[in-house]
Amino acid sequence: MSLRFAILGFLSVRPLTGYELKQTFDRSVRHFWSADQAGIYRALGELARDGFVQFERVAQATRPDRKVYEITESGVTALVAWLAEPPETPARREPLLVKLFFASRLNAASFRDLLQAELTAVESELAAFADYAAVMSARFDTLDVSAQSALLGPAITLTNGALLGVAYRSWLVGLLARHDDVSLSVTALLDDVRNALGNA
Repeated sequence: MSLRFAILGFLSVRPLTGYELKQTFDRSVRHFWSADQAGIYRALGELARDGFVQFERVAQATRPDRKVYEITESGVTALVAWLAEPPETPARREPLLVKLFFASRLNAASFRDLLQAELTAVESELAAFADYAAVMSARFDTLDVSAQSALLGPAITLTNGALLGVAYRSWLVGLLARHDDVSLSVTALLDDVRNALGNA
């Protein structure tokens, strides 16, 4: 359901093709809501059927016609109503945590490789967040007040990604350090839980 409304949100900013929507997802919200091209086109078809978007065919000389989608008034109404609703509680799926739940079956080298691969991926994502923040900061000063206020939501979600990513990296680094100095134990980990909850 959220994919439909994310699409409406992007189309409320400006008209876009399905391909441009995919690029917009990848450049802005991919760290918390990914979408594949097929899913975007399916959702656009449903939104058009429901009267929430409409499209214009734009002829191209050497390629098939482009469909440029824009939000309708009923689409804006539906988007605003959805934005005001409390969010659904998501069903979490964390592949790494499922693997670590059964970590006692891994040998020491495989366990370390698993953590290191995840840490490398997190470092890459944090570097991307730093790039987003630099682009947003440079762009902010060139915009008028109305356009600047439109960046509030993206800045909020970027803050979420950065802070959670830094905490996740810290957790992985701690596990790797304990693994490497052979101090990774149930007792030590339960102490971490108690300390974390005691400071919450």
